[in-house]
Amino acid sequence: MNQRVAIILFAVAIGVGVAWQQLSGVNGPLEVYGTIEARNIEVGSKEGGRIAEVLVREGDEGARGAGILRFEVPELEGRLQQAKAAVALARANLAKMEKGSRPEEIAEARAAAATDATGFRSAEVAQSRAELDRARADLTNAELRLRRTRELRAQDLMPEQTLDDAEAAHKTALAAVQAASRAVNAAQGRLEAARAITARVESGFRSEDVEAARADLQRAEGALLESEARYAEREVRTPANAVVEVMDVRPGDLIAAGKSIAKLLEAGQLYIMVYVPETRIGQVRLGQTAELRVNSFPGEVFPVQVEQIRQQAEFLPRNVQTPEERVHQVIGVKLRVDSADRRLRAGMSAHVTFAP
Repeated sequence: MNQRVAIILFAVAIGVGVAWQQLSGVNGPLEVYGTIEARNIEVGSKEGGRIAEVLVREGDEGARGAGILRFEVPELEGRLQQAKAAVALARANLAKMEKGSRPEEIAEARAAAATDATGFRSAEVAQSRAELDRARADLTNAELRLRRTRELRAQDLMPEQTLDDAEAAHKTALAAVQAASRAVNAAQGRLEAARAITARVESGFRSEDVEAARADLQRAEGALLESEARYAEREVRTPANAVVEVMDVRPGDLIAAGKSIAKLLEAGQLYIMVYVPETRIGQVRLGQTAELRVNSFPGEVFPVQVEQIRQQAEFLPRNVQTPEERVHQVIGVKLRVDSADRRLRAGMSAHVTFAP
């Protein structure tokens, strides 16, 4: 009997010990391992071309906007100048249409189409009409002379040559009347045209023409923006504070558009990705701080902070059937590394400890 009680008590003690070990593992410090990484930036130019000057070397650190290299772009400069000239021309054309005709142009048009004798076109019409009246009078005289000559010739009182001369003079006078009449019509047409021009000059350009000129200006400005953007691609600059990690180009190299020119490591943007067992992910939350240690600085602790917890577990088995299998599933946790003193570098192996 005593032996059976002893066995039972021994079994209970073993169970309590195992339970305590499991509870200690769940509630104790969470320790994980990983490698420090940096955010990489690959830079290039949308235009490309032949490199004129390289401004940095590998290992150099540059602030945001610092130049990396420049291309030879004479063709882009030419296009930019053309675009600027097109904008200036379109802007001047729009200003002219919005202001309308100049006072001098209006005065000139009014003088040409004046209805009194001072108007150039009016005087031209009056002169044409006077010439028509004179031609008609000459025709009347030629008709009378031809009639008398025919009567006298019928009585054989005039020679045949005199009759021929009278008929020729009549035809000439008739042609002169017809020409003077056409001249009057032409002068009248020019007068009406001058009056129409005066009305147009006084009223200015049509609203449709003004809107078309405004659209031309907008199109020219858009083309200028495009040319300026392409011209800006002649220089490759750092998009953020970064260190040049890889760069293997030289002046004279011909670089295709869109090709990566340099690899940068964004300064101050170190992080470490660790994998926490699924059974202990409840101990991790966003914004939580942890301690990071590296072999390069033994005894020193660097603060890290959780900035991402992935939503999907990784690693097989895909279908978990038993509680024991859950430890084989892990969830990625991303922590931001405080690297203000720049001692930590990408590639260092690190040990991260979460407080209980």
